Amino acid sequence: MTAPRPPRRTRCLTIGSSDSSGGAGIQGDLKAFASVGAYGATVLVGVTAQSPAGVIASAPVDLDLVAAQLDTVLADIGADGVKVGTTWSAALMHLVADRLAGIPAPLVVDPVLVTAAGSGLSGGQDAVDALCERLLPMAAVTTPNFAEARRLTGLTDETDPAVLAGALVRRGARAVVITDVPGGGDWLFDGRRHRAVPGPRHATGCEHGAGCAHSALLTAFLARGVALPRAAELAHRAVAAGVANGAVDIGRDRHPVDLLTASATDTDTANATETDTDTASATESATGAATDTGATAAVGAAVVGGDRGRPA
Repeated sequence: MTAPRPPRRTRCLTIGSSDSSGGAGIQGDLKAFASVGAYGATVLVGVTAQSPAGVIASAPVDLDLVAAQLDTVLADIGADGVKVGTTWSAALMHLVADRLAGIPAPLVVDPVLVTAAGSGLSGGQDAVDALCERLLPMAAVTTPNFAEARRLTGLTDETDPAVLAGALVRRGARAVVITDVPGGGDWLFDGRRHRAVPGPRHATGCEHGAGCAHSALLTAFLARGVALPRAAELAHRAVAAGVANGAVDIGRDRHPVDLLTASATDTDTANATETDTDTASATESATGAATDTGATAAVGAAVVGGDRGRPA
């Protein structure tokens, strides 16, 4: 008698850059996927020499090789969820958009424009424009931090995340999670309703790669069919735990987030599936009252500290 085949595991593809310190970028994404039991595949678009303290050198991968990676992974392994990180160039954004067109999997765009230590990786305004024109309309959700949301919208003095999220949706995004909003927490706008996503704050110095981990976890949960508000809450909670349990012994002054310790990711988060149904009222109960006014609601305690550790 043939033994039944085990259920197929969730397959997540990350398209991004290497972090030689292992805390963020492609390496951080793979750890985030593994922390919730998802299988991670990669398409490398750039290489950096960096530590948690900053980027020393960087270079893009040849576009033909990027295309070959994408074609090979999608043809053989496939993907239930896809994340796109660093932009590098307009040509790369167009290539990725062309290759992902028609893929029946949720896409999460994490527009990494600058690392936590301030190193620019955007590839210039043409890359940002291509990102907004091609990838944002394709994405189930985009996850800029507050500074990146300001840059993407051009509203450099805006302090209300609801205004920034609304501007991103008008620019083509279907849904937005802005991280590190003033006063703490994240802000979710699904194109219809604004929601605050609060959580605990942990000042451990272990924020390197936290923003990368957030978008990777969001990708994994969406790939499993978890509704966006619940997925945003779960990702937020797991990253906060990963900062609280960060790798304080790695790096001199700054340290990476750690999602792989036993206490960093709880069982409920790791096992989240499409059975975690989510209604507006349930989400509002968990994350604070929703608002349709565009005004910033009080979100209580902040989640991860002000620096979400933008990956390379």
